[in-house]
Amino acid sequence: MTGDGPVNAVLVVLGVGPGEPESLAPEAADVLAAADVVFVPGVPAESTLFFYTEAWRVERITDLAGAVPVIEDWFRLNPGSTAVLAVPGDPADHPAFTAVADGLRVAVPGLAVRTVPGVSIVPPRLSPLPW
Repeated sequence: MTGDGPVNAVLVVLGVGPGEPESLAPEAADVLAAADVVFVPGVPAESTLFFYTEAWRVERITDLAGAVPVIEDWFRLNPGSTAVLAVPGDPADHPAFTAVADGLRVAVPGLAVRTVPGVSIVPPRLSPLPW
């Protein structure tokens, strides 16, 4: 996809994991609701996301190291779309995420990467519904 025109796509990165409900980003549920697809590495985070979004929008990726080609292909087939990448823990503390974001910015022209700081989504037993 490198060298193609801008796709005006958006990738929002949310942290998933155990955390304190008071520290959750209130817009996280809205971000998930607005996404066309949610990429998730691993089963624990995937099961949490199934509570907040429809299963048909959740795409499992093997790990963050292999995320770039999968996400790049998805944006190539769905230009102008919005995707969420759910990472374990706080995205700011996840070293592999920086490499993924940098690789995607090069591979997908016009991609805007936005990070919601902190752990944004926790298992539903720890969090009251935001609505």
